[in-house]
Amino acid sequence: MRSMRSLLVAAAVLAAVTATASAAATPRSAHGPLTGTWTGVLTGTRNGTTQHERITITVNGRETAGAWKVGASCHGTLTLDSISNGYHHYLRHLAAGSTCNGGDVDCLEREGAKVADWITPRANGWARNGTLHRVSAG
Repeated sequence: MRSMRSLLVAAAVLAAVTATASAAATPRSAHGPLTGTWTGVLTGTRNGTTQHERITITVNGRETAGAWKVGASCHGTLTLDSISNGYHHYLRHLAAGSTCNGGDVDCLEREGAKVADWITPRANGWARNGTLHRVSAG
């Protein structure tokens, strides 16, 4: 009886250690998916002047692609380039007829109910960032 109790205690301790190690090794999804439509204002400095850019981003259900829009003549699609340190890096492609430059990379990361967007600019572009809020769950 005593050995059975010892065996049960040992099994319980082993299960607790395994669960703790597994939880520590598994990325948490507390930040939630990027899927849906997000909007906000990005701010950065270009040629010594602070600039603002209102943006709307939609990310598909698989988080592999989407769309972006900063104006009627400046919009296009997004394709997932990479994921690192919790950020999804989406390359901006221009839609036909757009009059702005493409090639920037939107680095998106969920932060609770919002999304942080950091722009890695194309050559001769301008870095900007901001926080986006959900428009729809998509």
